[in-house]
Amino acid sequence: MIKTRYLILWIFLGISQISFAQNESFKTIIQDEIYNNESFDEVLTDLTKKYDLKLKYDASQLKNILVSQWFRNMSFEAGLKEILKNPKSPLKYFIDNEGIINIVPKTQKVEKAQIFVPKKGILKAEKQNFTLSGRIIDASTNESLPYASVGVKSKKSLAVSTNVDGYFTLLGVPSDTVELVVSYIGYRTLLYQLTPQTPIDNCVIELVSDAEALEEVTVTAEKTEVLKANEIVGMIKMTPRNIAKLPNVGERDPFRAFQLMPGVSASNESSSGLYVRGGTPDQTLVLYDGFTVYHVDHLFGFFSAFNYNAIKDIQLYKGGFDAKFGGRISGVAEITGKEGDKKKLNAGVDVGLLSVNGFVETPIGKNLTFLAAARRSWKGPLYTKIFEKFTAERATQNPVQGGGFPGGGRGNNFVTTTQASSYFYDLNSKLTYRPSKKDIISLSFFNGTDNMDNSTTTDLSAVAALAGRNINLNTSSSDISDWGNTGGSLKWSRKWSEKLYSNALVSYSDYFSNRDNSRSLNIRRPGTDSTQAVKLGQFETNTVSDLTGKIDFEYKLNTTNQIDFGLQYTSNTVKYNYTQNDTISVLDRNDSGQILSGYIQDQIKFLNGNLIVKPGLRYNYFSSTQASYVEPRLSANWNISKRFKLKGAGGIYHQFIKQINREDITQGNRSFWILANNSTLPVTRSIHYIAGAAYETPNYLIDVELYQKQNTGITEYSLRFVPQVNRGLKASETFFNGDETVRGIDILAQRKFGALTGWLGYTLAEAKRNIAAFSDKPYYSDQDVRHQFKAVAMYNIKKVDFALTWIFATGRPYTSILGAYDLKLLDGSFRSYTNPSDKNANRFANYHRMDASMTFNMNKNLSITGSVFNAYNRTNIWYKRFQIVREDGISFLQTTDVTYLGVTPNIMLSWKLR
Repeated sequence: MIKTRYLILWIFLGISQISFAQNESFKTIIQDEIYNNESFDEVLTDLTKKYDLKLKYDASQLKNILVSQWFRNMSFEAGLKEILKNPKSPLKYFIDNEGIINIVPKTQKVEKAQIFVPKKGILKAEKQNFTLSGRIIDASTNESLPYASVGVKSKKSLAVSTNVDGYFTLLGVPSDTVELVVSYIGYRTLLYQLTPQTPIDNCVIELVSDAEALEEVTVTAEKTEVLKANEIVGMIKMTPRNIAKLPNVGERDPFRAFQLMPGVSASNESSSGLYVRGGTPDQTLVLYDGFTVYHVDHLFGFFSAFNYNAIKDIQLYKGGFDAKFGGRISGVAEITGKEGDKKKLNAGVDVGLLSVNGFVETPIGKNLTFLAAARRSWKGPLYTKIFEKFTAERATQNPVQGGGFPGGGRGNNFVTTTQASSYFYDLNSKLTYRPSKKDIISLSFFNGTDNMDNSTTTDLSAVAALAGRNINLNTSSSDISDWGNTGGSLKWSRKWSEKLYSNALVSYSDYFSNRDNSRSLNIRRPGTDSTQAVKLGQFETNTVSDLTGKIDFEYKLNTTNQIDFGLQYTSNTVKYNYTQNDTISVLDRNDSGQILSGYIQDQIKFLNGNLIVKPGLRYNYFSSTQASYVEPRLSANWNISKRFKLKGAGGIYHQFIKQINREDITQGNRSFWILANNSTLPVTRSIHYIAGAAYETPNYLIDVELYQKQNTGITEYSLRFVPQVNRGLKASETFFNGDETVRGIDILAQRKFGALTGWLGYTLAEAKRNIAAFSDKPYYSDQDVRHQFKAVAMYNIKKVDFALTWIFATGRPYTSILGAYDLKLLDGSFRSYTNPSDKNANRFANYHRMDASMTFNMNKNLSITGSVFNAYNRTNIWYKRFQIVREDGISFLQTTDVTYLGVTPNIMLSWKLR
């Protein structure tokens, strides 16, 4: 009996591309054959007919053995090894001297003389040192896969990523018989065998989604990761299908999933925005198919504005990002929308307690595809609970406080009618046309809108009567908000040659936000037909328009250099109006500006590909300041060993359009977009420093990154220093500028594979601002959270997926009201004033929350997910509301904790055609 090590050696050599004998059935490449729970004998019979295999076996020994196997561009022997690798299998195989595969019982002895001995050194490769180019696509839909990894298995330095359209170019491929390693997050890694027949200028490689893989079908390299966090400095990569199993209060939400990563704050339930490493959401550039999205929230932030069913890929850069990105100082979220199924019609629907979400995708002819996805809320029990939770505070306030009418009336003898309504919707569509193998033309559209009306009408005639006044008196309180985004892009991508690729894009984006938080008082005296109307309150409108044209080029200079360069032009118009009492315009701005940008970046490989350095330079000219802004960038990844990596990045970043925080101590802060002008509103500037290390094994990853950001031109807006808003304000009296320092460390420990997967994340950070008007010393920024810990666990048992997340964060800072006092005016009346604390001198209690979910996958087309948000009903504070209350002529301060949601269950049914 031969020794085991010799048998393994012969088997390994049997799948190489060396010529062994005339009958080489074991080397035959099976392109695409699927067998599911079929007789082993029938499988071999079918393959023998199709591929003229030379096999020897006893059919009676194989008849009762059931086999599930997917042969996908793999040698017959590799597939056979997969079938027989089960320890319970009663069979084994060997290759005899004629190159014929013999399948025999494990108990059968095989003499050494029977085993085929290869002749060494006779290669059948026909091409050496050539360029291979092509595309990586989804096996079930033919959808291109952006930023997938492609490399030569035997030569680590020969590895590249596909571009946004799924194209790749590998220079210097050693021979046309090597194996490629192809991987993409959420898909099964593939070992792709090149042959002399493989087309080298249009090699299309299919990857199988983990979600689409057939039950019990074994394929090579079957592992798939939930997320990628160690490819580029500061980058996290997910695909929407990966976050389907995570708990959620509404729908599967990629932005909520990113909030579970270290470096992204998760303690603000009222925003789906990304607070990246001490930054605010406006400081993260959000790109959807190339156009900018300025607001990402639905329904108080419980949904992001992006439909899960329309998204193909998301990459989040937490800092140190490439020179091709500009206009923001904290991060970049780059979203690629789906193109649509290129094979056949597909459709699906998700129905939950908050919304209905449907999509349809289909090929139109040979080269055209279309996708549309739409989502709309419906006012079920869960939606009503969320809406009432975040509007009840305002809805239940009496429009007239006690003591408002002399001689009686405590505000409880009137009838109030409330007609609250609320909804949101969004729509995505994309049309993709491929006129040739080198060209892609796509048209993408997005629209999302929220509308909330929590207005009330109150009849105060009875109150007036109690006060001895014979008048008809009624008041209506308006609390109306609506906001939304509309955007679209037209993109032309072309592969000019094996080395040159371009993307040209024209896009438009429009954002609007309106709020009417006012009270109308209508008085009609007896015997008159005239009505006196008085309107008190706040009115805000904010709009942003963005027209952009840009062109990006990728040029592969050689095997160690890839140069990226491009030009961009953006025109912004930003309007903001803030009015009090329908007559006093506190702030009215109408600004426009243009930004002309150009960039160049080189990716250089050293030390046989183990050291990758990216130097880059970006130039911006901003018309509003008539000044130039130069931004050098540099990043590096150094693989010290197979498992240990060092990394670092640095650069200068500028932001020309920014969201200003309007301080409102009593009711909670609000924010609005505005354009810099370099006088009262300086351009924001940030310098990034990032250093890190990672240790990675096949199943585990430990990643650590330290960072520091030095920000200047930070702006806040407040009326606290100018209480008489009708005396004619100047911008210099309301905008206050300063600088900010953010520093911290992110730690990620991830279990990548297995039935139990997940990660632990920890962030230690500090964000301090220095704005002299608020404090003579640095104070903590609103988004400063010292400690954040996150735990995510996912477990699979057959058709059931369990997920559990837990978040802990120390409290955020806030400014409180220390007390209230009355000041007697010259006319004898009294006016109440408040005394604020030092800026952000207080902190909320620690935040923590656990969410859980269970998904039952009935089949690959139908699943049911049940989830519980805030499972142990933790009371977390959103903000504090301060209100001055007058009783018996005395003013005193009333403080109310406005809290987030308590325990909230949800259920969702998901179905798709295929």
